[in-house]
Amino acid sequence: MNLTNKQIREQARHLLDDNVFGKDWLKSVLTLALSFIVAYVITFAAVAITSTLVGTIVGLLITFLPGANEILLIVIAWFLVLLVEILVAAGIGGNISVGIASVNLDLVRGDGHISIKKFLDGFRGFVENFILGFMCTLQITLWSLLFVVPGIYVALSYALVYHVKNDHPEYTWRDCLDESERLMTGNRWRYFKLNLSFIGWTLVGTLAFAGIGELWAVAYQQTSIAVFYEQVKAEKDSLILDGNDVGSTSPVVYSR
Repeated sequence: MNLTNKQIREQARHLLDDNVFGKDWLKSVLTLALSFIVAYVITFAAVAITSTLVGTIVGLLITFLPGANEILLIVIAWFLVLLVEILVAAGIGGNISVGIASVNLDLVRGDGHISIKKFLDGFRGFVENFILGFMCTLQITLWSLLFVVPGIYVALSYALVYHVKNDHPEYTWRDCLDESERLMTGNRWRYFKLNLSFIGWTLVGTLAFAGIGELWAVAYQQTSIAVFYEQVKAEKDSLILDGNDVGSTSPVVYSR
């Protein structure tokens, strides 16, 4: 028997103390806040360095090439800075997402308590996780340019790439995408409905504490996704052991 989305949410709440102001729920919120700060600082630093470098080069070109088109050079400089910002934001998202997945999987599999230190796991394989974040974002973006539906389909297919990378640090970015797609086969609609069920939490969180309350909703959602990943992985592994025969699997139940 598979866990329903309601049961997945119930287990996630149980792991988070069933209390929005409980210690583990607050730790999860703190981890998310830390992730936003890290993303902002790294992206800001990259943009600042690039802006200074590009600005210096443009200034030198204008000085030593009097006939240069200043407007064109400024447009090119602006484009380069924007490109760096996009690349860094997409890439660092991989490191952060692997770290958040590590925190939540440790909560689900461990002693039922959150360890914020697990967030650093996303930066131990910095280059690999950075490339994963960039390539995953690029794939989803390119498919989205075709039409909204293909973009959503691919986004759902790659929803578990960072959990996969956490379990298999030796995997390449392509391996992670392929494994996530395998796990999500037959589970895309189920995952979509799970995330859709958090709309109420998100709306309330957005209105609470000038929008800061949304961190509580995201913490709850991310823990639920970790439980979902464990359940789906157990189901797929069971099918492999059964020779791909369709059968029932026991729900994965987590206790504190």
